[in-house]
Amino acid sequence: MKYIGVMSGTSLDGIDATMVDIPDTKTLPLAVRVLGHRFMEWDPHLRRDLLSLGNGTAFVAQSIVRLAQAVSEAYVTLILRLLQELHTDPNAVVAIGMHGQTVWHEPPEANHLGYSWQLGSPSWVANRTRITTVGDFRLSDLALGGHGAPLAPYAHRVLFYDPSRMVGVLNIGGISNVTLIDPDPICAPVASDLGPGTMIIDALCQSHSQGRQLMDKDGKMAARGTLDQTLVHELLTGPFFEKDPPKSTGRETFGSHYVEKFLHLAPDDAITTASWLTVKSIATGITRLGSPKALYVAGGGAKNPWILSRLQESLKDIPVHTTDALGLPVDQVETIAFALLARATIHKEAANLPTVTGSNGAAILGTVAETIREGSMPWGK
Repeated sequence: MKYIGVMSGTSLDGIDATMVDIPDTKTLPLAVRVLGHRFMEWDPHLRRDLLSLGNGTAFVAQSIVRLAQAVSEAYVTLILRLLQELHTDPNAVVAIGMHGQTVWHEPPEANHLGYSWQLGSPSWVANRTRITTVGDFRLSDLALGGHGAPLAPYAHRVLFYDPSRMVGVLNIGGISNVTLIDPDPICAPVASDLGPGTMIIDALCQSHSQGRQLMDKDGKMAARGTLDQTLVHELLTGPFFEKDPPKSTGRETFGSHYVEKFLHLAPDDAITTASWLTVKSIATGITRLGSPKALYVAGGGAKNPWILSRLQESLKDIPVHTTDALGLPVDQVETIAFALLARATIHKEAANLPTVTGSNGAAILGTVAETIREGSMPWGK
């Protein structure tokens, strides 16, 4: 059965869409077949406004509504391009799973439930593409006292389960998160957000280049710089890193105000230091969670050889690979995850993991937006 997953992460580099064929079985791991993938960069003006909103800048309601509609329409544009490229009729796709663009995420505290806000309307996407669309995945878990994050562990278990050993799946996007999958099928995965992935590195690259350079491509700047070990040690004693799971985070913690902690350093030194913070927070977080026999890395950070080599050095006896080694391209794992989450919702299957998110119980995730499929209106067009 065909599903489409659409994802735009906290790094705000753009939108990914992947069409997959998911077999109708519960056997793990699930042999999901990728049919096609497309990436589209954000319009620069839209990206600027999304960054501003995510960093806490006040916007009037009218501007937020326009932003939300622009995000929805960008999703539609990419999905229609993917359908056209694959010569696929919308009627052949069961559903779209869309994450939306996170602009604020606030974990639950003792005196209130958590909040998470993703721009992008499932109803808009459904009726513009004529495909049932599932979105707002985090809200059900948040309503039950959970963090609404991370969401990917459900899909990670479906895709990467290994009956012979514990494996880890690490996503290095704007934020990094990891899932440890036990070989015992009865045991729930262990997972957590770990801290900044590429978010700070990207922001520093953009700041020092006046917006001309969006990322540290291939880790070249990190390789040239000098590490400020004292700053990294100081930052790793911060509240988020010392907190035990369940925990989640985003731009509200590691946004523009956090980037300022690195701006006194020379450009290459700042990138090296921010990259080392990413590596150390990942390695420390994984060690606290468990001891996987292998670690598979996905996300934009998986394309940074400096980060991967330092991560291998830090994790010592745990082999570090990218998900490409298992036939799942690093830039498609998260979109496949949302296709799988949409499938779970359509089948009324709980897909949050209370042991991971801290919620009070299992929940069917997402809001389902139905549409009139082409040719189904009794009076015609």
